[in-house]
Amino acid sequence: MNSQEFKSNLVSKRPRYANSRIPLLEALANKGSRSSEYSQFGPIYELYIYAMMTGIKKKRRLPLPPRNLTSDFLEIGKWKRDSSLVDFLLMVIFTQTDDLNINWNELEDMEEDQLNKVISDVVTLIEEYANGGLEYLENLYEKGELENSHYMFIDIYKNNF
Repeated sequence: MNSQEFKSNLVSKRPRYANSRIPLLEALANKGSRSSEYSQFGPIYELYIYAMMTGIKKKRRLPLPPRNLTSDFLEIGKWKRDSSLVDFLLMVIFTQTDDLNINWNELEDMEEDQLNKVISDVVTLIEEYANGGLEYLENLYEKGELENSHYMFIDIYKNNF
């Protein structure tokens, strides 16, 4: 598997999220024309990315519940098409080498099944950091600690770390 095939395989994956997070996703992301009492992201993938970055920054990895309690998310490659956003996010995830437990120098010599395991581990890392970030946001939401403003998400990211 060459690097392009590796990337294509990775970006075709659909990370999952806990079904218990759906009310939070609906409150903080504006899919379509829903309104909320809080500032909102546009598409849900933007909130998912924010949650993943929050999880990384706060070092909060939270495994997902069993598969029957989760839903598939949008394919990674469809997050903000025709931009370098996905490449940037993958680079952020790839810097988490302790969490991935891989040696990048050995990657090119791996067999396909080993590479598929690496891809699975990358997706799991995305899911766990996003879940950790969503849990953090959910705690703020449930405690009524979200101060609604145009800069709410910037303030959360900036002030709570």
